[in-house]
Amino acid sequence: MKRFTASLLVLMGAASFGVLSTIVKISYSQGFSTAEVTSSPLLFGCVILWLLGIPSFKELRQLSFATIGKLLASGIFSGLTGVFYYLALQSLSASLGVILLFQFVWMGFLLEWILQKRRPSGKQWLSIAVVLIGTVLAAGYEALHFEHISLAGILLGLLAAASYTGNLTVNGRVALSVSPILRSTLMVTGGAVITLLIFPPLFLFNDSIGQGLWIYALLLGLFGVIIPPYLYAQGIPTIGSAMASILGSVELPIVIITSALILKEHITVIQWLGVILILVGICISEQRIISQKTFRKRLQYRN
Repeated sequence: MKRFTASLLVLMGAASFGVLSTIVKISYSQGFSTAEVTSSPLLFGCVILWLLGIPSFKELRQLSFATIGKLLASGIFSGLTGVFYYLALQSLSASLGVILLFQFVWMGFLLEWILQKRRPSGKQWLSIAVVLIGTVLAAGYEALHFEHISLAGILLGLLAAASYTGNLTVNGRVALSVSPILRSTLMVTGGAVITLLIFPPLFLFNDSIGQGLWIYALLLGLFGVIIPPYLYAQGIPTIGSAMASILGSVELPIVIITSALILKEHITVIQWLGVILILVGICISEQRIISQKTFRKRLQYRN
């Protein structure tokens, strides 16, 4: 797969994640709990992925138990990301929660540095700084002015960022020979198991489904459980987890845009400036790749 195509897939996956917060806010306004909003999409999304993956059952039978176990265990990161993040939002503002979650931008580079001994370049450090500054600005005025700090909430937010970093990393390293649909299905299954252990599916036994939870579960399952893992499973092995961390930051501009269009939230000029800075940071990180490709082509031409 070409690197540009892989980058585009990761961008689309991150954009899909960006739609989630708007859907979650709407579901909360309808009276559904954090446990219901967290566990129901994973359960429904997992079932849908298994149905879509029926043609891959032949491949599944050929996998070793060790490979299946690695993929299931890798999915724990995606499950914990949602659990930690939604728990953090119980004691933190949404804007501060987003800032903490977006620490995955530098965590991804740090982890790749540790695992692959690949030190970030000057342009990568610059892109990280620009993206993080843009994140703070895009999160809004509220995130910079808070009177009561919840240490538990901050810890949970950082754990969500670390889990998301782990999710991006394993997508680029574990069982790359397995087809993307089967990889994402097994990873989501692992995420669903850990989530349902923390938030048991009580919604199956009360009237939440009949009251409309199924609508939000399907939407959240589609944009949070089905589309991103599949696109990440295809794109991240080509571009690497560090670059995926930068491209994943496009999630916040999507959050801002959907909030403005659907929730009719007022977005300030400073927030739009933050969105622009995030996009600039992504362009800086991609410019390094384009420059390397251009250099190689010129070198081949001269030879």
